[in-house]
Parts: sequence; C-alpha cells; structure tokens
Amino acid sequence: MSIILPIEVSTTDTSKVYSVKALLNSGAMGNFIDRDFVQMKGINTQSISRPILVYNVDGSLNEAGQISEVVDIVLYYKIHSERMLLTVSSLGRQNMILGYTWLKDHNPEINWQTREVQMNRCPPRCEECHVIRKEQALRKRMETRALNVCQSRPPPEYAEDLEEDKAPVWTREAEYKPGDWLFMTRILPDSTAEDLHAISTTSQKLAEGACRFAEA
Repeated sequence: MSIILPIEVSTTDTSKVYSVKALLNSGAMGNFIDRDFVQMKGINTQSISRPILVYNVDGSLNEAGQISEVVDIVLYYKIHSERMLLTVSSLGRQNMILGYTWLKDHNPEINWQTREVQMNRCPPRCEECHVIRKEQALRKRMETRALNVCQSRPPPEYAEDLEEDKAPVWTREAEYKPGDWLFMTRILPDSTAEDLHAISTTSQKLAEGACRFAEA
C-alpha cells in the first residue's frame, strides 16, 4: 500500500523551494525524483561516476534506462527537515518517490485510515525534529500543570463599580454570565509561580470599546 505525502523541497545550490507530492512506496528500494519534473523546474543535477541500472520486478531492464544523475535537496515536511540525494529517473505520473530505505530509516507513524503521517520516530541525526518534539512536550506539561492548579482553586470575583480611590474587593462567590471569560497566567515556570485569575466583565468591555473609539 502507498500514500501521497505533500512536502516541500529546497535546492541546495539555488535555495529555490518547490511543492511536491511524494509517493511513499515500500516497494521502491531508493528515493527518486522525476526527470520531466526536474527539467520543467530547471533544477540542477549532478552526474554520478557509476550509472545505476534499473530493473523491473521480473528482472528485465527498465525502459527508462540507467540512472546517471542525482539532485541535492533539503526535504521539508511539518517539523521534519533533512538533506538528501534523489536519483533522477522517469517516474511517469509521480513527481517523487520515497522508498523502503527512507521508510526504514525514519520509521514514520502512518495512520492508514486518515492517511496522516507523523515524523515522531526519526533517527538521532534528525536533530531539529527531536528539539521541536521536546519543546512541544514541555509546553504540554506546563499547560496541564497550570490547568490543574487553576481547577483546584476557587476563582475570585472582582467587584464592579468601585470608586477610584478604593481598592478592589474580592469574594469567593462567583456568578458567571454567558460571554464572561476566565483568564490564567503563569509568572514563573517553577513551584514559586503565581497564578492570576480574572474575568472579563461588562464594565471592562465598555471601557475597552471607549478606548478604541477614542484612538480612532
């Protein structure tokens, strides 16, 4: 079974970026880019010292002939990026094929029902993927921790219509109305962090509207 992967490639010599639909195919042993696509886009190729013979499944030589050129590109897909060589060959209806060697090396997680591909099992050399995944995991842990702290405490209510020279009054009984917002912010990322809670009130909304009208 195969799947189409929407990716971007950037040439290492000109830095031009192209959108390509790559076919993931475990039946192909290498990584290929279509010769017609290369010529149409004006992508520079490099000659290899030993041409590679291409065989069909039945052992006969492929009519596309031997492979004598490669393209040096940087492949981008979501958070994943890597520099790689693609062999130039005639692929017919496909612009690019990522074969068994690429699939084995990166071992992507493929959901065959939704046809989504997650690059979450890349080898150590894909350093950027690991850094971004660590940042995402840390952010998720901090958000979960902040949410747990927020849910464990009773939210305060700010008393409206106070005189300017009086301090705000907080009560533990809060009556929420449709459209009220509850905000939370974390000052520090450690155990000494302070949690601030506030709700958006009608008076605040009117004041904000008046400020925007005055600035206009």
